[in-house]
Amino acid sequence: MNVNRTWTLLIVAVAVIGGVYAITVWQRSRETRRLLDDLRSPDHAVAAEAMTSLRDRVRAVREQLMEMATPGQGPARWRSLTLLGEAGDAASRDALMAALQADDPAVQAAAATALAQRNVRGAADRIAMLASAEEAPMSVRVAAVRALQHLRTGTHLAEMSRLATDRPPPPPPEPEEGEEEAEPAEAGEVVEEWSDETVELRIEAVRAVAILGASAKADASGGRSPALNAADILAEASSPREHDDEVRQAACYALIDLAQMQMDDEVEASAIHALLRAAGDEVGDVRIAAIHGLKLIPTPAEQAEAVDRALEDALGDDHYWVRVAAGEEPIGG
Repeated sequence: MNVNRTWTLLIVAVAVIGGVYAITVWQRSRETRRLLDDLRSPDHAVAAEAMTSLRDRVRAVREQLMEMATPGQGPARWRSLTLLGEAGDAASRDALMAALQADDPAVQAAAATALAQRNVRGAADRIAMLASAEEAPMSVRVAAVRALQHLRTGTHLAEMSRLATDRPPPPPPEPEEGEEEAEPAEAGEVVEEWSDETVELRIEAVRAVAILGASAKADASGGRSPALNAADILAEASSPREHDDEVRQAACYALIDLAQMQMDDEVEASAIHALLRAAGDEVGDVRIAAIHGLKLIPTPAEQAEAVDRALEDALGDDHYWVRVAAGEEPIGG
């Protein structure tokens, strides 16, 4: 009698567990369908929440994402491509590669980012072409440079070096007294102030120069190392004669990264030389980065006196955070 009762209880328990499991699967399947629908939502907040929830279900919904990653799907296309960065199959990789040629900038940027996330190094050449394409929207070029940072393909150091130092020419200066003035704007015409739209691109490019310079293999002929070439480019990008405040600051931090990744005496000496110059920059944020670097990078004996002098001068700087970087002021003190 007890045996029959035990079996009955076991059967009931199995039935309950099976029922709960079936309900759970059904609920998850229903939720997944809703999330895929939300991926098409015109409300980006709703779509972003769906993307977050779908990240751990990409393999289960790969076919649906592949369908939505085709032309004519609106914003759902780039959202699906972003999620396919979590996939690992050849078909979705090929779809991402093809999307680099799309007409939609959001699609191109998502494809470049997803390929980098999947570490598809074979996509680096196409991504580098996007980064260098002057006709491409800036959002695409920035995404492409960030993708190259992740892929660490040292063969594209030259392209990133050009981007890092390629500042567009500013508008002509205002005419001095006695010179012929430009024709005045017509009534009602809005005159826009000139702004450098390449700043963000060049900031990402100097970061890429440090990463790719440290990643590139040295020439077998024993020529100058890529890391030293990268240090030269970053030194130029940190120069106040040519570059914006934000780019100079980023170049200083990139010099620190390069020296720490490469750990080569010549690279460290080159970085310190550039940072010593930047320590006298008129912009406080640049001086902060330079002094921070001089404290972090090992100093060769021949540069020790100059570094000590720069750090001592920084202790008396009128900028609080420069003094913090030099080590005198405690943070919040």
